[in-house]
Amino acid sequence: MKYSLIVDLGNSQTELAVFDENNLIDKIRFETDKINSDYDNRKIKQFLSHLGIDGKDFEGGMIFSVVPHLTRLVQIILKGEIGIDIKAFDPKPILASLKHDVDDPNEIGQDLLADIVGALHYYGAPIVVSDLGTVSKNLIIDKDGVFQGVSFFPGIRMNANILSDMTAQLPVIKEVTKPDNYYGKNTIDAMRCGVYYCHLAAIRRFMDRTEEEFGYKFKRVVTGGNSYLLADEFKGTAIVDQTLVLKGMHLIYKMQK
Repeated sequence: MKYSLIVDLGNSQTELAVFDENNLIDKIRFETDKINSDYDNRKIKQFLSHLGIDGKDFEGGMIFSVVPHLTRLVQIILKGEIGIDIKAFDPKPILASLKHDVDDPNEIGQDLLADIVGALHYYGAPIVVSDLGTVSKNLIIDKDGVFQGVSFFPGIRMNANILSDMTAQLPVIKEVTKPDNYYGKNTIDAMRCGVYYCHLAAIRRFMDRTEEEFGYKFKRVVTGGNSYLLADEFKGTAIVDQTLVLKGMHLIYKMQK
């Protein structure tokens, strides 16, 4: 069996995902700013060794990057460390076939294109997708499969950092977790409550507002690297698919290989 390697090169986190023809086998995540460290190179080799896979088992791969200056570096590392040639994603063929109503489709990021392709393939239209990463994104695809637009807002971890970075006395929140209550009785808990529940409220309100504006029901999907933090909040109201972006990227790879 031949495998493919998908690389999601993000601002804060980078994921490597191994797929067979149709399914995600496993994935690994590491911090983007540590790319090219000996530690992360060893992690990649250990990850593949754990799966019983090495470079010769791959038919190819593709890198999707929102950090352009690191794209070529990652390609070189993967070629040198495990002997895999991976292509950089070319968005032009996807953009040429994408139904949209946005001002400039060339501004649609590679991660957003993967969200759109994955959402339409696995769930169908109409659909609203909340992709919770370094930056959180809410995407709208209407009942005709037309990408209508997106809203950006600071991701849950970025919001936590802003509170301490932009003030003189608020401390750093080392880890964002679900608070025990929606208000806090000390500074750290108060910050966690604000970060967590304001993010949750923003996502829910966007989904509700979308249905109000368009006048019909939308499927609701929550995805992205931080979606696990809010997963329990969406039980019964939205689908939590933490790997939708990676699966969309794999679909694009199969289209373009």
